[in-house]
Amino acid sequence: MMFSTLGLPAPLVQATRAAALNEPTPIQAKAIPVILQGNDLIGNAPSGSGKTGAFLLPMFARLIDGPQKLRAIVITPTREHAAQVESHARDFARFTELRVALAHNAAPIAVQERVLRDPGVDVLVATVDRLLELHARNSLVFDDIEIMVLDEADRMVDMGQAGDLRKLLKLLPETRQTLLFSVTMPAELNRLSKEALIEPVRVDLTTPQPSPGITHAIYPVPNYLKIELLDRLLSRSGEVRSTIVFTRQREGADRLARQLERRGYAVATLHERKSQTERERAMEDLKRGRLQIVVTTDQAARGLELAGVAHIVNFDVPPSPEDYVHRIGRAGRPDATGDAFTLMAPEEQRHLAGIERFVGRAVPRVLLPDFNYGLKPSQLQQQAIYDDEQARARRAAMAKMGFAVVRQMPTTAHGGFRPVNAQGKPVSKPAAKTPAKVAARSVATSVKPRSKQLSRTRVAASARSLPASTRAMAAAPRIVVKPRAKATERVVARTVKRKSTNKK
Repeated sequence: MMFSTLGLPAPLVQATRAAALNEPTPIQAKAIPVILQGNDLIGNAPSGSGKTGAFLLPMFARLIDGPQKLRAIVITPTREHAAQVESHARDFARFTELRVALAHNAAPIAVQERVLRDPGVDVLVATVDRLLELHARNSLVFDDIEIMVLDEADRMVDMGQAGDLRKLLKLLPETRQTLLFSVTMPAELNRLSKEALIEPVRVDLTTPQPSPGITHAIYPVPNYLKIELLDRLLSRSGEVRSTIVFTRQREGADRLARQLERRGYAVATLHERKSQTERERAMEDLKRGRLQIVVTTDQAARGLELAGVAHIVNFDVPPSPEDYVHRIGRAGRPDATGDAFTLMAPEEQRHLAGIERFVGRAVPRVLLPDFNYGLKPSQLQQQAIYDDEQARARRAAMAKMGFAVVRQMPTTAHGGFRPVNAQGKPVSKPAAKTPAKVAARSVATSVKPRSKQLSRTRVAASARSLPASTRAMAAAPRIVVKPRAKATERVVARTVKRKSTNKK
């Protein structure tokens, strides 16, 4: 299928060829005809699947022959994502007369007000907080809005922007066309979509998966040893280049950056308190090799363009499975390649379980053979992965790189795993207990030894000296008698006391 078969005008088809887009992605092929017909739409697809082109191309097709005034707005969760969408919009509109503007809270509002005074702006890409601020200052009116797009809507809800979106909906014309694109549909977003859209057409794609070109693995490690393991991983790869490390909070990002700098790495931080200029400079320095590592936060991560990044490191396990897939897949690009590592402390296991349920498979757990984890061998053996063909292929590749992969097989219905030995074979279940063993255990628990060094031989001998009937009773099932409630005991005691008094 070609873009020309979707009903797009010739200038937009020419723009797709100039952008080296040969054929539409699945979300584009399904969404573009629906949008061209004027229907509201909910598009669920993974990040990087082409959602930006899925709404920009048909939106430009509807605006291309109309008057030059602000008739469409695209709302994004973060300023990074807004800048990314605006860049794509300029590429698609290069052979048209349409003009695109950008508004977010990282740039001076006076500059944006001057741009919006020009009646030639057709499309505004913005964050919701800056939109409301511009409207409050009478610098922006929504009377002529024909199309509104909510891009990465699930991320907006996660960031607490649902209230601002509801305020914005009250200011927009009810006759508009509304397009909502998201990776998932949480409950709050479902409620918001019922308020914003009218009889929408749903376009759902399959569950997002990490790009097959990405080698990703989980490194179990105690939390206090994460920085040491990260340093070891980076040093094993030889020259450290183009690495992005994700942390959960801004304070953690600053602290980690300082620790990496003390180890000799060229590091910059990128989080919500950095200006847009600082953020753009950091990413440009990373791509040009002037920086080795950029440390960023979960909140600032979604809008990053990760193409060309050599290593992705989750210093903390992402609580959102969508964030994990987005990062591991280099923003979901199907041709992405590279390495992605996640450092998992024991208390983060629950987040990883959600990720594995989301992607439908287990992620390999990897242990470095020359790293001191400070754990007992029995604790190290508790790491597990599912045994499938892709996992075996990843283990073989990692073995060539000098990594040790711990493998176990799932056995229990509640998600437990059977331990394995050093050769990777499952350990058999323990044999059933015989009556003699049960009797020996009973004696061991009932007889108080004179010394703590009482040997098992003496206990076993004591069990063998018991009569056969006693050993049989020890092997029989135990009958557990539940104690009476305290209130019942008090009633019985009072009854017995009355009877003894009456007899006297």
